[in-house]
Formats: sequence, structure tokens, C-alpha cells
Amino acid sequence: MIIFTRVLFLTDVEFDSKPQVMLVGQYSVGKTSFIRYLLGRDFPGQRIGPEPTTDRFTVLLNGPEERTIPGNALSVHPELPFRGLERFGVSFLSRFEGSQLPSSVLKSITLVDTPGILSGEKQRVNRGYDFTKVVSWFAERADLIILLFDAHKLDISDELKGTIDALKGHEDKIRCILNKADQINRQQLMRVYGALLWSLGKTMSSPEVARVYVGSFWQEPLQTLDNAELFEKEEKDLMKDLAILPRQSAVRKINELVKRIRKVKTLSYIIGHLKQQMPSLVGREKKQQKLIADLPNVFRTILKKYNLSPGDFPDISNFSVKLRDVKFADFSPLKQDQIDSLERCLTQEIPKLMEELPSERDTPETLLKKMGKSSATGNVYNVPVPLRSDKFGKKEDENAANPFGFGADNEDQYWALHDSAERLFDSFQALGPEGGFLPPNVARDVLLKTGLQKEQLRQIWNLSDIDRDGLLDHHEYVVAMFLCDAVIQKGRPIPQQLPSSIVPPSKRELLNSRSGIGL
Repeated sequence: MIIFTRVLFLTDVEFDSKPQVMLVGQYSVGKTSFIRYLLGRDFPGQRIGPEPTTDRFTVLLNGPEERTIPGNALSVHPELPFRGLERFGVSFLSRFEGSQLPSSVLKSITLVDTPGILSGEKQRVNRGYDFTKVVSWFAERADLIILLFDAHKLDISDELKGTIDALKGHEDKIRCILNKADQINRQQLMRVYGALLWSLGKTMSSPEVARVYVGSFWQEPLQTLDNAELFEKEEKDLMKDLAILPRQSAVRKINELVKRIRKVKTLSYIIGHLKQQMPSLVGREKKQQKLIADLPNVFRTILKKYNLSPGDFPDISNFSVKLRDVKFADFSPLKQDQIDSLERCLTQEIPKLMEELPSERDTPETLLKKMGKSSATGNVYNVPVPLRSDKFGKKEDENAANPFGFGADNEDQYWALHDSAERLFDSFQALGPEGGFLPPNVARDVLLKTGLQKEQLRQIWNLSDIDRDGLLDHHEYVVAMFLCDAVIQKGRPIPQQLPSSIVPPSKRELLNSRSGIGL
């Protein structure tokens, strides 16, 4: 059955691998610079320049020492999910390498840097391997695909269009970046942004408008500050997408598994139907040719008979080509018990598996049961992405403009716990936050040591975990400690909702939109 699909089997190593983020774009759009900014340092094999400098696929891996790993070695490594790349041959593997370095970011995710997509006469140069098929292979396994564009060159070359076509079916993973936007003024940015959306609308088949992040995604300060506030918000949104990627990876893998089960189920019905239509002795070849020629009607018959979804059927033109290379008479008949097993997996086993994943409805206790084992081993559930404000014309800490913070007259920025946050910062760091967040088991132990009753701690957690992610960042930790002290030291009751002055300024908009309270 594998000959009818371009998707190969998922190995255990691939299923257990870290989330992958693939960067795609034309040359000199800032892919490698973006990776350097994300890592906060240079990496082995790094090449940055205005010309097409990255001429190979580079996988960035976490490791104890800095080194580059040849592609042939990567493809046979038993603990890395790249064995499937062997089918692209030596010519590709010689243009494939790994870059290993110690990095807190790479503990959580794997980054894939791709060669710059060529334009003009350059795109006629033979790479020696099928570039779009390699991109498609990585896209099937990636959790996030970042498609970068330069604000100064929005033209979509034939090779770029072919690459975007190869990403078909993975539109939910794609995030577009309009990079180097600080080099144009506000009016030009408006026109460039509109032109990019128009071009993407013609190139990408998805009916939804692609999400485009605008900004300058590297460590250098903005060249112009006209749109600094917009760029800062856009960068924070993108970094948030990256930061929570490890926690969403399990859901994506289950989603991929469901897609494969549905396609296998549909393909089984097709194969069984074609087998059933074949004569027992004579006229087999003629009947096979007739069935291939009438494949659209065959698909319609199977769809109605078994109540299947049209989206689960393979592409007719590609499928008919592959059918010519096989003999229908050699197909195995449809086995209903195997179909029932697939259906049982979809209706019973997968839902049970989904219940084991963390959700917003979980209490701290149930979340600890689901994530505690992995948390205890030190796995990171958040990527420690860069959060810089100096490149946007601000000081590292916005409160640093006044060493005593904002006054109560500044309702938007005043935080009554500002001094407590500074005092508790060292104790928060001593607890070993992972990616800026305390894992549930660590936060639970801290709260239990206060001696408060379980029901009181449950209420305090619900008030402190403002973004409902099951983890406490520094500011949420400060709120939790404040509420505990208020009950223990001053005998105050736990409030039904947080006063506006207690909510961290960065969380107020989120809390306001969720609960409808006025802040």
C-alpha cells in the first residue's frame, strides 16, 4: 500500500523526536540571521551574507560540544529522525549537515535551515537533487514552517512557487514573516504588506488569509522607529508561538496519526473495491485499464457506499499513474476486521489518548499527574525565546526609566507588586524555572510548604495562573506568594477575583478579554 502514497511510514524515532521548525525563503531574506537571533549566538557552519550563502540543508541539534555532522552520518544515526532522507541519494546527503551546539533553545526544538530559494537565471541551476521533494519531506515532519520574505523583494520565483506548492496540506503549520520591515517607512510598509498578501493569495491554495508577522527578526536595533511598537508586538506574538511549540507537539503528532489512519482506511476500501471488480480468469488487463480510465466514477461509488470523506481520497491523476504499475488481481481482498480495528482506533483509542494530554480544564493536581513524570526528568515545555526591548528603542526593562517603577497615577503600568517582584526574583530563579516557567510539580511543592489548606491553594492557583497554561512565570509566582502571605500573615480572605493593581500589566489585557472585568 505504501506505493500509492508519497508519505512514508513514521518510525518510533520520528514519533518520539523533538518538535521541528523549518525555515524557508529566498536567499538573503534572513533565515540564518533569524536562527542566530533565536539561539542568541553563532553556530557551527553558519554562513550569513547578501548572496546565496546557505547552500545546504542544516539541522541544528543540541549537544555537549560544537561540531558539524555530515549528512551521511545523520541519515544513519539511530537516535535521529533522518533515516528517510537516504532515498534522496548521495547527491543530496552531501548537501545536508547537522550543526550541534549546547543551547537551551535546542533542548526543546530542532531547527532546520534550508538553502536560499533561487530566482531569475539562478533557479535554472541544477541542484543535483529534487529540492521541492526534500522540502516536502521535512514539511510532513515539521511542527512549524516559517516562510520568510524580504520587504525589498516580494517577487515569487518559479522555484519559490514550486516550494509553496510542496507545502500544500500543511497550511496550518505555516507562519509567514515579512522581514527587514524596519528599512521602509510606514506608507511603504502598508503597500508592501498588501502586495505580499495579494501574492500569497494567488500562490497558496488555502481559503484563509495567511498569518504574516511583520518586523526585523535579528539582534540589531531597528533602523527606523516609526513602527517600533507594532514590530515589538509582532515579535512577541511569533515568539509566543515558538515558546509553546513543545507543549503542542503531542497534539500535532496525534493529528498526523489520525490523518494517516483515515487515509489508510480509505485506501483499503479502494484497493478492496478494485480487487472485487476484477474477473476471476480472463479479461483482467482489459478490465484494469477500464477501471483506471473510469477512476473518478470509481471514487464516487466508494465514497457513497462507505460514507467516506472526499478529503481522504488520494489525488486522482497521481493515483491513476501509480495504478498502471501494479496488477489489480494481486491485491488482497478487503478484510472487515482490519477496517473495524482502524475504526475502533479512531473512535475509542485516540480519544482516550487525547484525554491524557494537558488541557485548560485540568486542575493543578491532574496536570501534575499528566506532566509530572516528564517534568521530573527535566524536559522543557517552553522554548526560552529572546524577549528584547532594547532593539525597539527601549531600555531592557521598561520600568528602568524610573528606578522606583510607575506611580499609582499611571493606571496602565502601575503594579502594586513591583517591589515584591524584585525581591522574589532570586528565589524564583533558585527554583530552576524551565524556559522562564515553573513546572507544575515545582510550583505545587512551593505552595504546599506554605501550610495552607488544599482548597485555599486551589483558589490561589486559579487566581495566579492567569494565562491558564498550568505553569507559573515570574509575575504569576509573585501573585501566588502575595496571596499566600495575605492569608497567612494578615488573615485576609482569598478574593473572588484579583484587584486590577495586583494583576501584572502584561496580563491585564488577557484577563480582561477572558473574564470581562474592567481593569
